[in-house]
Amino acid sequence: MTGTDTDKSTKTRGCFQCTKRRIVCDRAEPTCQKCLKKGIECSGLGRFRFGNGVATRGKLKGSSIPVLNVDPVSVYKQSVPIVSQIRWSHERKKRVRKSHASKPVSNAPVGAPGDTVERASVMSLENCLLPRSTPTDAIHTTSTSTTIARHKTNIAQDSATAVLPGEDVENVGADKVAILTRRTDQSIQPWIAPLSSQIRGLFHYFANNIAPVMVLLDISNGYRDFILPMACQDEVLQRAVTVVAAQHVGLRQPALQAAAEADRSVIISRLLRASNVASPDQVFSPVTWATLLVLLVGETVTGSPEYKFLLHTLFTMAKNVKSLGHPQLHEFLLQQTDMFSFLGRSLLNKDEGLKTLSHPVDSGVWLPSSVLADAQHNRTLWLARRSFTIGAQIYVMRMTSDESSWHLREELRRLIAQAHPTDPGAHGFVWPCFIAAADSTEPEHRAFFTYYMRAIHSNTLFANITKAIDALPTIWESTSKKWTEILPDTSRILIM
Repeated sequence: MTGTDTDKSTKTRGCFQCTKRRIVCDRAEPTCQKCLKKGIECSGLGRFRFGNGVATRGKLKGSSIPVLNVDPVSVYKQSVPIVSQIRWSHERKKRVRKSHASKPVSNAPVGAPGDTVERASVMSLENCLLPRSTPTDAIHTTSTSTTIARHKTNIAQDSATAVLPGEDVENVGADKVAILTRRTDQSIQPWIAPLSSQIRGLFHYFANNIAPVMVLLDISNGYRDFILPMACQDEVLQRAVTVVAAQHVGLRQPALQAAAEADRSVIISRLLRASNVASPDQVFSPVTWATLLVLLVGETVTGSPEYKFLLHTLFTMAKNVKSLGHPQLHEFLLQQTDMFSFLGRSLLNKDEGLKTLSHPVDSGVWLPSSVLADAQHNRTLWLARRSFTIGAQIYVMRMTSDESSWHLREELRRLIAQAHPTDPGAHGFVWPCFIAAADSTEPEHRAFFTYYMRAIHSNTLFANITKAIDALPTIWESTSKKWTEILPDTSRILIM
């Protein structure tokens, strides 16, 4: 720790950040308003600067406590707050600006939304050791046109808002305002809001490890094409995406699980409160719809039994959202909702399951209508449709009669055996494998479908698969009731 001010100073200097930026500090305590406006950490008037950890080198480098050979998981749980106090953008106190001759110009890029997250509202997940990506990796989550627009916007911003040394950003002259106004009149595409390196890393992880599993064929993926760009502009959806990515990372790094679960609870509480105070147009919106889908993806990642509330809310959302004005986005949200409905209703209630699975499998849930599949993709689509049709027939047969389903299970086994568990689209066979395994009485069928699900889990790491396998012995041992009747109480997870 080093102090730069002395007791003999006759004039209190401003904070280190304002001095470095060559602007006049307002000397507010504990954080000056100019640092607060820029969203940077203020050193305060004391000008003391602290290093991270106990030491900058040696055996204790990076350690938060001066003790060697400690359990990093226990240290994390003691150092990371479990419940973070998140302040949302519209809950902050409005600061009255001083009147100027000309309208103050922000140093943010043209078209970018303001800094909606203060330092106090940074998620605890961002303070953890998470996978990071380079700016090049983050570009893959957006379209090429957006990247070009961001480059053009940066050029316009640099030339329009250039500040001379010693000049305050808030005192930009009227001539620069005029230049900036002329440039904003031009047709510049919207610019993606700046994201921290931690959020970029989590977005990249979500796009590469989670989004491909939530669609049958990853040749058109709405989670990357629609949800990630929407998450750059909406704070709640952004947090939902980062939480789900952290939940998947937490399967291998248990230290992240507590922080991810805490932020998940905050998001759900926020949605509940908004449903009571917000207008119907704000509640039944595409962003809320997408947030529910992402949270349900997290339920499959963790195998949580709390998916039922989110599933019912998703069905209500789909019935009340009006046309979005974006046909491709609306089609994607409907397809994902239909998929959760087909796979989830049989796990909620036997009557709902019988009603849903008695109808033919909707082929529209597999690929968007605008996507053209090649011969290999068509073969995978045919295998998936036929497998889900057989799985539905097995469920309905067990609900309505006591006939043997051996011929259906054997046909399903031969179909699934044509695809290796690591082939594109094979991750979609979890549900028919579970239905066939639950109805199996022969050891060879039980062993095959169980092995196939374990092989899929080794590729996707979704915890709902292992929990589904763990529920099978209880189903096989039940003799008093049909397994379709005890399924909602036995599995208690979203199997897909």
